[in-house]
Amino acid sequence: MEEKKFLFEKDSIWHAMMVMALPAIASQLIALVYNLADTWFIGRTNNPYMVASCSLVLPVYMLTIVISNIFGAGGGTLIARLIGSADDDEAKKVSAACIWMSLATSVIFSLICLISMTPLLRFLGASDNVLSYSRQYMFFVVVCGSVPVIMSNTLSSMLRSIGLSTKASFGLSL
Repeated sequence: MEEKKFLFEKDSIWHAMMVMALPAIASQLIALVYNLADTWFIGRTNNPYMVASCSLVLPVYMLTIVISNIFGAGGGTLIARLIGSADDDEAKKVSAACIWMSLATSVIFSLICLISMTPLLRFLGASDNVLSYSRQYMFFVVVCGSVPVIMSNTLSSMLRSIGLSTKASFGLSL
C-alpha cells in the first residue's frame, strides 16, 4: 500500500500517469482485439455475410463497454476519493453498490438485446442475407457474453481507480 501512496502523493505526474494509463489502454485494446479476432476467424469461412454480421453487432458490443464504464470508471472515481479521505467504510459501500448495479444492468441489457434482437439488427442495417448470422453472433457475443464482459470491465476499472492497474489488466486479459 505504501508504494501506491508514493505513486499518488510523491511520484512525478508523468510517471504516475504512465503507470496508470498504459494498463488501462492495454485492457481497452484487448476488448477491441477480441472483435478483430472474431472477424479474422469468421473471415476464413469466405462468407461475406458472416463477416458483415461481426461489423453489424460491434456497436451493440461496444455498449457493453459503455455500461461497464458507467459503474467502473464513474464509481471508481468516487471510491478513490473516499479512500483518499480515509472513509473506507463508505468506499466499501460504494464498491458493493457499483458491483450490484453493474450486475443488474448487465442482466437487463442482455434481456433487452434478446427480446429486441431482430428489430435492433434491422435498425442497424441488417439485410435478409445477414440477419440470421447477425442473430447468431449477437446471441453468443452480446446476450450470453454481456454479463461477464460488463462485470470484468467494471471490476477492472474499479481496481485501476485504486492504483491496481496492472492487476486489473491482467485479470481482464484472462
